[in-house]
Amino acid sequence: FGSVLLAVSDCFILSVLCVLSLSPTGQIDAKITQTPSLVLERGHTAYLRCEQTYGHDSMFWYRQDPGQGLQLLFNFYYKKEREKGTNSSHFQADQPQDDLFRLNISSVQPEHSAVYFCASSLDTAL
Repeated sequence: FGSVLLAVSDCFILSVLCVLSLSPTGQIDAKITQTPSLVLERGHTAYLRCEQTYGHDSMFWYRQDPGQGLQLLFNFYYKKEREKGTNSSHFQADQPQDDLFRLNISSVQPEHSAVYFCASSLDTAL
């Protein structure tokens, strides 16, 4: 599950689904929600929200391009940026609350077409 950003003519369709998290017992629980679908024009900003109900201290944003593996965009630990996996100025993240993690993609372009995943964890390893 994830957020799918596709280029359609001069518009971008961004659909967002539920993302899975690992519980302390290793079982998969769907307790993370992301922003509903968006339709954007070229040059607009995509605002993605991710909320989790477990009180996890680590939150992650990943990007997956077609036919590729996951690429870490951001890892926040206790609401502070711990790791940034992109040098693009188009991508910015913040975590204003323990349970809320946001990803903004400014001035969306066709090369931003991808699946965007949010995840959370009690630890820094998923």
